[in-house]
Amino acid sequence: MKNLLSAIVATLLVITYSPSFTKIGAQEPPPPAKDYFPNTWEEFTFPKGQFKIRFPQKPQEAMVNQDDLEIHAISHKGLMNYRVSFVDFKVRIDQPDKVKGLLQGVKSAALKAIGDKTFDIKADREVLVDRYSGVFVHLEVQGREVVRMQWIAAGSHLYSISAESRKGSPQELEGADDYEKVAMGFINSFHVIG
Repeated sequence: MKNLLSAIVATLLVITYSPSFTKIGAQEPPPPAKDYFPNTWEEFTFPKGQFKIRFPQKPQEAMVNQDDLEIHAISHKGLMNYRVSFVDFKVRIDQPDKVKGLLQGVKSAALKAIGDKTFDIKADREVLVDRYSGVFVHLEVQGREVVRMQWIAAGSHLYSISAESRKGSPQELEGADDYEKVAMGFINSFHVIG
């Protein structure tokens, strides 16, 4: 259980809250980036992680070791920060009598990891992805950042899927609802394949 908790905390620390801010000059703006159209994104499959997901462009992969566990992170920084992190615990973690408590513990640890930043929870719900239990949370951090995170426990894997951006504005394409369609297009494209 100690390794499980350590890995969960380490997985949460892989998630960062640093969206990119881009300034556009006075000239005519370029056409909308591919990021705005999740249905056109390429689907990437990760056999080691036993999942597939869509990204606007080819993502970067990284891996760190902690307490004999490999923590994998796949990410792309564009309109927002798109990230999937996963750990394979080599033992089932999705037992029906324990999975809800595990996922609530992961969510609580993630909220504590935000530290002294103020945040407002916009949505918090249980989800089911390919018959596996999960938890989704949508946060607004210090009124400037929007973070949507989802955790899924599937077999021996714990997945963390997140889309982070700056707060949008009604004058921007998809900005009126803080890029909800884009963020959820990413998060909802995640599927377990193992």
